[in-house]
Amino acid sequence: MYLKLIILILFLTCNLNSAEKEINENKIESIIKKYILENPEVIIESLEKFTVSQKEKEKEDIVNILSNFYDKKEYLKLPSIGNKKNDLIIVEFIDYNCGYCKKTLPIISKLMKNFKNIQIVFVDYPILSETSEIAARASLAAHEQKAYFKYHAMLLNNLKSINEDSIYRIARDLGLNIKKFKKDMESSKIKNNIINNIKLARSLKIRGTPTFIIKDQILPGAYEYDKLEKIIMDNS
Repeated sequence: MYLKLIILILFLTCNLNSAEKEINENKIESIIKKYILENPEVIIESLEKFTVSQKEKEKEDIVNILSNFYDKKEYLKLPSIGNKKNDLIIVEFIDYNCGYCKKTLPIISKLMKNFKNIQIVFVDYPILSETSEIAARASLAAHEQKAYFKYHAMLLNNLKSINEDSIYRIARDLGLNIKKFKKDMESSKIKNNIINNIKLARSLKIRGTPTFIIKDQILPGAYEYDKLEKIIMDNS
C-alpha cells in the first residue's frame, strides 16, 4: 500500500524544477498527509515491519555474543562448579538480594547431584541495591580463595540483611584470610569483573535475576527443577 505513496512522491518530485519544488513543497506535504489520513494502515504496516526487523537484528546480535562467549571460552573467567571438561554449560545471572535467586540454590544443588556432565557458571549481576554490589564483590573475593560456591551458598541462605558485618562473618566462618578478603573486595580486578558482568547482561538484554542460559536459550526467571531437567536432557 505505501509503495503507491512512494511512487507518487517520486513522480511529483522528479517532475518539478528547483523553483517549482520550493513552491510546491507544501503541496507535496499536503498530499502525503492526506494519503496517510486516508490510509492509516500504511503507518501500522511500516511500524510492524520495523519492529520485526529490529527483533531479528536483536536476536542475531545475541546469538553472536553467545557464540563469542562460548568460542573464546569467556566463561572460564567466571566462578563455576561441576564438570569443566563438558560442553554443556549452564550460566546463571544472580543478585544476592533476589528472593528468587535464593530459591534456585537447592535446585542448582540437585542438578549438580543428578547430572555429572554439566558445568554451572555464575555471573554476579548486582542490580537490586547497593548491598547487592557489596555482596557480589564479597563472593568474588571468596573466589580468590577458592571458596566461591561455599560463600555463595551461605550468602544466599543468610536470613539477615546483607551488610558488612554479615559478609565478613561468613568469610570468617569459612576460615578465609580476612585481610586478603577485604583487600580483594576493593581490588580493581574484582570491580572490573562486575562491570564486565553488567556489560554482558545488558548486551544480552537480561534485565532481571535469576536468568539462566543453556546453549543459545536465555531463560529469565526462577525455573522449577523439572523444567531445567528437561532442557538439560534435551541438550545432552
